Amino acid sequence: PCHLFFGARYNAEYLYKDEFESYVKEGVLTMHTAFSREQARKIYVQHKIVEAGAAVHQCMLQQEGHFYVCGSARQVPEDIYTAMKEVMMANERVNEDEAEAILSNLKMEGRYTVEAWS
Repeated sequence: PCHLFFGARYNAEYLYKDEFESYVKEGVLTMHTAFSREQARKIYVQHKIVEAGAAVHQCMLQQEGHFYVCGSARQVPEDIYTAMKEVMMANERVNEDEAEAILSNLKMEGRYTVEAWS
């Protein structure tokens, strides 16, 4: 299974929407979208990652999945890392240091990759 977390300010900025929706219909993709300016309270990808924490945990640790972060180098990688750490703490029932060790191992294995630009 593939989970895609897509974030933008507005739904109108939803790149490749038709293609992604066809993959969802085929059953090969689960979409998690976050459009931060579409409602009063801003919702970002990191919020969606925490919401789907059990599925993310299962994909990453039980199914040996891969996690790719793409976005602005400003705050995105740090916010996503914090969300992933929260997911690991909640689902592995570990403390913060142990969750960071899990994420560090995933990075060393090439299973947690960040592509960020400024």
